[in-house]
Amino acid sequence: LLKAIPRLDTEGEMLPTIPGNPPNLLNLPVGCPYQERCHRVSARCHQEAPILTPFADGRLRACFAEMEVASC
Repeated sequence: LLKAIPRLDTEGEMLPTIPGNPPNLLNLPVGCPYQERCHRVSARCHQEAPILTPFADGRLRACFAEMEVASC
């Protein structure tokens, strides 16, 4: 998502996009709502939704891939 922030020094360049469609908020899938768009999707993402966990800088994340890397 941070790559999608427009920059003043890249005039004329296309912003990066995420493949796929955003989740249907009226009919969310079982598991993580971003599973169809994520390049780090795993079987766990299709079964349960990740919970929000804090970063050290106060931001929040909800991703099994990040949790698995952090626990190594």
